[in-house]
Amino acid sequence: MLQSFSRVLRQQKPYGRESEIGTVKWSPAAECNPGTECGSVIVPKDYFDRSAGIASIAIARFKATKFPKKGTVFLNPGGPGGSGTRLATQTFADLIGDDWDLLGFDPRGINKTSPQVQCFNGSSDFNLFVANTVLQQGFNVASSRNLSNPAIEAQLVEQAREFMALKKSQAELCAKNMGDELKYMGTATVVRDMDFITKVLDGEDAKINFWGASYGSILGAYLVNMLPERAGFVVIDGIVDPVNWSTEPSHKWPVNWLSSTEKTYRFYLETCSRAGPEACPLTQYIDEPYQDIETRLEDFFDALALTPLPAPFGFRPGFVTSGGARAFLLQYLQRPQKWAESALALSQAMAGNGTLLFNLLVIPLKERTPHYDLARLGVTCMDSPPPKSPAEVPTAEVLAVELIKSLREVSPHFGASASVGEPDGGCQYWPVRGPERFAGPWNATLDWPMLIVSNTMDPITPIQSGLRINSLMPDSSRLIIKDGPGHCSDAFPTPCIMKLIRGYFAGSLPENGTMCDSSYSYFPQPSQTEGAALVGLTSEDMRLWESAREIGELLTDARRA
Repeated sequence: MLQSFSRVLRQQKPYGRESEIGTVKWSPAAECNPGTECGSVIVPKDYFDRSAGIASIAIARFKATKFPKKGTVFLNPGGPGGSGTRLATQTFADLIGDDWDLLGFDPRGINKTSPQVQCFNGSSDFNLFVANTVLQQGFNVASSRNLSNPAIEAQLVEQAREFMALKKSQAELCAKNMGDELKYMGTATVVRDMDFITKVLDGEDAKINFWGASYGSILGAYLVNMLPERAGFVVIDGIVDPVNWSTEPSHKWPVNWLSSTEKTYRFYLETCSRAGPEACPLTQYIDEPYQDIETRLEDFFDALALTPLPAPFGFRPGFVTSGGARAFLLQYLQRPQKWAESALALSQAMAGNGTLLFNLLVIPLKERTPHYDLARLGVTCMDSPPPKSPAEVPTAEVLAVELIKSLREVSPHFGASASVGEPDGGCQYWPVRGPERFAGPWNATLDWPMLIVSNTMDPITPIQSGLRINSLMPDSSRLIIKDGPGHCSDAFPTPCIMKLIRGYFAGSLPENGTMCDSSYSYFPQPSQTEGAALVGLTSEDMRLWESAREIGELLTDARRA
């Protein structure tokens, strides 16, 4: 009853509160990270209709310690759905510079920002809803080695019907419990918020400065192309293609995202082989042909497609399917610092013990924040184009064809595996459309070039996306590249990238195409300490490496919010 009443209150228009727009409210220091001040900024809910009421944007500010202060840098960890308020810390000051105020914020619908996307009654309801479904275990593919088998498409159609029914249920639940509040969650509205907050905190003429990773690269690309005259220093890392994002329906996005996945997977197998079985138990001996490891994994995945692996002793009793195991590996390809953990989980599962694999695949309830819900869909379904006609509404058969296309043309091992870590699709059921949707152009001219950061082996935001933005804005961007695996440059720390980013915020532009090496041990030997892997680094590089590692941990935690 109380939950229902609170929803009624949340959906009511706060008439008479428009006078609060522009108000900054600071919270007690005890509610923040050490050295950080937290609060909220009251903004118009709809920048084209002030009668729609207000929204409250949660912020956290880590103030500059070196003067004169250059301005404020907004921080976004990605998702969409990640909480930026966790990022306003000394760790990010080490990356960006001590002469900037750092402003972490929760975008529309997310975490402590209000209205908050709350379609379910809580994380427990959400977890029960997805448990043991295709949303949690992913799509099963009978065998990636025989994609011409017509039975595979038939199986995918059946699973797609379940997927679409679940997506429709989510959308109808959101329509009932959120209503028109869902209109105001799109990226274009978040850009308007950043513009508004900058003027409130730093003055009408202050530039909007930004650092964002993963989905944060979409927010940065929108910012510089929607408001090029307002953009200042902007860094985007782990690039999502904004053209694809804004012009293709969300169920088609993975075809673009997975273009570097197979390269990353091969590197994973090769480094496992070189490390040997003590460091990577997936290999049987040092320098075993990587194809042999791949074959054993494929045999395991194929067996799971027929008979799921029981996991009765996980954090809750459950099982692992072929789709779940592939989705697990795809997610861990993004995190090279955890490759050894993934190899251990898979090797144990291949030996019949699925406990660790199940626990790592299915996030335990205790690790979910109370605010976890469908905030991601609240953003993606506002950004992706709506169907122009009933003929464009995807059916289960169409979705299955898209998955087959991704498997055949892009990633035979993971072409159907992105939906677990990147739970998009189903926007044809979304109940509302927003007041503004930006779809380009993407070739704005900037006063100060934007900095683009990409990895050569990013399995979910490929370097091709960074190259595309760089080519669209050749005079208004610089691309720097980390030669290594993982999602975003923070996936495996490198002082070289950190120095270039810090130098950029200090006013130094790197050469376009600057390459940074990433020569660390991805599968460390049991006797190898972390320090041993860093021999040869200067004390300054060691400090930067430690800050980069902490940034990676912060971003992982923030994206779960």
